[in-house]
Parts: sequence; structure tokens; C-alpha cells
Amino acid sequence: MNVKPEGWAWAGRLAAFAGLFVAFGLVFGFATAAIAGLPDADATESIDWWNVTPVLLAACAATWLLAVGIDRRPLSALGLRPGPPGLVELGSGVLAGLAIIGAAILALAAPGWVSWTASAAPVLAGVKVSALLLGAAFTEELLFRGYPFRVLHLRFGPVPALVATSVAFGLMHGANPGVTPLALVNLTLAGVLLGVAYWRSGSLWFVTGLHFGWNWVMAASGLPVSGLDVSISGLEAAVTGPALWTGGAFGPEGALSITFVTVLGTVWLWRVAGSRSRPGSGLSTTTGSPGDPHGSLDAGG
Repeated sequence: MNVKPEGWAWAGRLAAFAGLFVAFGLVFGFATAAIAGLPDADATESIDWWNVTPVLLAACAATWLLAVGIDRRPLSALGLRPGPPGLVELGSGVLAGLAIIGAAILALAAPGWVSWTASAAPVLAGVKVSALLLGAAFTEELLFRGYPFRVLHLRFGPVPALVATSVAFGLMHGANPGVTPLALVNLTLAGVLLGVAYWRSGSLWFVTGLHFGWNWVMAASGLPVSGLDVSISGLEAAVTGPALWTGGAFGPEGALSITFVTVLGTVWLWRVAGSRSRPGSGLSTTTGSPGDPHGSLDAGG
């Protein structure tokens, strides 16, 4: 896809991506169930191999088939640079995610609204859940800030792409346990934050690291991640503050405090991530300004 898709071609590409993702998801889902068996009824409110692996593989397969197989573009055009450069971008994103959500949790701890008690925790279990969180973050970035964002950015420009993918990202969490209207607003704003990071950095690795670091801090702090019970460390959190500010059972992402932190984090990333644009990435500002809705997406060789 080297030129702006005319007419409804963009819709056809998005429909093809969604259809392939669903088809691959069913195939990999049945394969996972055949190998590992069906999950327990209460397992739907946590993350495990059975619900991460199929969607991760499906997102990878749909992305590769359309971006590489059909559009004849390298994965670097989506901001997936191979080798050490990609790892550096991933690590930088993790640090950014740790800083943003860490500030929000410290803001809750300062007035004593959240406190912790420590207990022993299996190290291997923490490593496993961390790997699952990384896989889940990469999956969601492929689905919202990967190929779909590129198609919308190329056809309509960055702002419509940002709005559409952020709203879809927020709505995707609408069935999570304990979700509230404020949580949906915050998750949509989180989509904006991630979208800005992707647009400005041109790196899907960077935004994946950001997403992972954000979720990992909540899990390591013993707090729910988007309403899901995810345990990494031996820390057990006791939340005593008002639900409006702490998020209650949904976790910090359902709190008014995270609204402010997300907005501030988005502004910070707009300034910081803009300097991280990489030659060869599909959103690289080296071949077009951040406001250029078409030319910058054709970088990548």
C-alpha cells in the first residue's frame, strides 16, 4: 500500500483485517482448547495462556498476511524494527509506562488510600504473568495501533485515525468485570495516549513497551488491571479511599485520578516521543511531518 487508498478501499482493508483476525482466532482458539483443554468458568476474569495465545497468534498472522503478503510492505513500515534497535525502543517504552502509571499509584498512596502488605510469591509465576502481559499488550497494539491505524492514517490523516482507534480501544474493554462509565472514558484516553506515542515515535515496539509497563506496574502493585485479577508479586493491596479516586474493584483505570495522569502523560509523550521517530518506520517524521496525513506512511522501503 504505497498510495492513499481511494474510495472505500480503506474499509475493505479494515474488513479484511478483522475477518482474518477472527478466522485465525477461531483456528488457534480451537487448537489451544484441544491441546490445553477448556478453561475453568472463573478463568475468564484473569489472563492465561488459553486466552492470550490464540489472539496473539491471530493478530500476528492477520498483520503479516495483509502488510507483508498483500501490501508488500516490510514490518518496519508498521514500526516493527528487527534486532537490537527494536529492543531498545521496547525498553524505552517500558520505562515510559512505568513512570506514568507509577506516578498515578504514588498519588493514591500519598493520602493513604492504597496500602500494601507483603507475602511470599513464586518467582516463576510472576515471570509467567509478566510474559502474558507482554503478549497481551503486543496483541492490542497490533489490533489498534498497527495495521488499522496505518490504513486510517493514510486515508484520513492522523487525528481521525487516533480518534477511531482510541474509541475502539475503550469500547473493547466494555465487557471487563466491574467496568464503569468513567473507566471507559479513561481507557479511551489511554488509547489516545498510546496512539499519540505511536504517531509521534513511529515505533510499535515503543508503544508496546509503554502499554506493557503501564499494566505491569498495576499488576506488580497488587491492583486489578482493567478489572482483571492479575498477580505478579507478593504485594497485596488494600484500597480504602473513595472509589471515584481509586477506581474501586476495577482498579486505577476506573479512577478520576488516572484521568488527570493520562492527560498529562499524553502531553508529555507528545513532546518526548516526537524525538524518537525512526527512519524506516511507517510513521517516521523523517519523511513527513506529524501533521502530514499521507506521505510519512509510505516510508519504510
